Amino acid sequence: MLFGVLAAGPALAQSAVKIGCALPLSGGSATVGNQTRAGALAAAEQINAAGGIKALNGAKLEVVFGDTQSKADIGVTETERLVTRENVAALCGAFNSAVTFPATEVAERYKTPWVVVGSVKDEITERNFKYVFRINNKATYDAREQLDALDLLAKETGKKPKTIAMLYEGSDWGRSHAANVKRFAKDRGYDIVLDEAAPPNQVDFSNQLLKIRGARPDAVIVALYTPDHLLFSRQLMEQRLDLPFGIHSVGGGTEDPAFYKGLPQRAVDYVFVQEDWQIDKLQQTNDKTILAIAERTKEMLGYGMSAYAAQGASAMYVLADALERSGSTDREKLRDAIAASDIQSGPALITGYGRIKFDEQGQNTHAHGVISQNLNGQRRTIWPLENRGSETKPVWPVPAWSERKGS
Repeated sequence: MLFGVLAAGPALAQSAVKIGCALPLSGGSATVGNQTRAGALAAAEQINAAGGIKALNGAKLEVVFGDTQSKADIGVTETERLVTRENVAALCGAFNSAVTFPATEVAERYKTPWVVVGSVKDEITERNFKYVFRINNKATYDAREQLDALDLLAKETGKKPKTIAMLYEGSDWGRSHAANVKRFAKDRGYDIVLDEAAPPNQVDFSNQLLKIRGARPDAVIVALYTPDHLLFSRQLMEQRLDLPFGIHSVGGGTEDPAFYKGLPQRAVDYVFVQEDWQIDKLQQTNDKTILAIAERTKEMLGYGMSAYAAQGASAMYVLADALERSGSTDREKLRDAIAASDIQSGPALITGYGRIKFDEQGQNTHAHGVISQNLNGQRRTIWPLENRGSETKPVWPVPAWSERKGS
């Protein structure tokens, strides 16, 4: 069961540190928002069970959520409510870049520190803001990683795609990613033969699939949220559209467990995913704290931990670290502590980063992802090479639909 506020006994009201978290708990990105929520709650529970914030006499974390409904105007309203009515010490969220971008303007205006969770639009941390910090990748990093993976597979096999089509959701996230892909692709000798923005919540992708078929690309780079990515993948499978070097998704729907529950395995076979954490490393870790978070989020959600749950947990531990070092819930002091963060060990690094340290714009320059490929029903890391398991063999090029099992 998920709770709007994390309860911690009768003393909570007198000894709590309120953290506001604006997330899409309903609307098109609800599954992702609730995964992030579960991760944040699981981490807060751990922190509280371990004695709370020791520099504040054991004060417990109280996580107060706002539902953005995946809408920018609602996100702004909920942010203002969390700051002015709930009087939170800090904020986190909001996954959708189109929501996070204006909502963080509210946080900056009220001088309330915000730890970005999930949103990658470059400009979020390129506005000279002092109260906005991002742990995860920005869009530039995502695009570079996707093309780095293409280059690695081409180098390993001697087979390189020449043409790329792009299909992306038409708001801040998708457009930011597409702009970066175009910039990197030109420098690396890839020809963009289709640049297609899609409105949200479509009921049919036939028109876009027709354009892809007509452009005859070697590969397609996709940036879609869960509902749209489900529909697109289902229709692509039904139309048996062959793409010699496959689908390359930048997170979004393809990091959401709900996406895989909603499709037959054939629809996602051989798909490449830019991941915000290394999903196949969870089985190899002995870190009891991380394993406990994974188990707790599974209890809440009914399925295994996702990148989004890991990001929610990481945000809570980053904030707890700053609270311990500042010894204060004063927003200005807490802001200064977050800015001075240099985390090189512990559960804040659950997402797989080696370090969390923010530059002058609030971006963690040590953020990175990995690229996986869906192989035999599991996402296996194939890039970077040092993260690839010895048993993992990328399939490149990908087989035509007529050559696949069950065709």
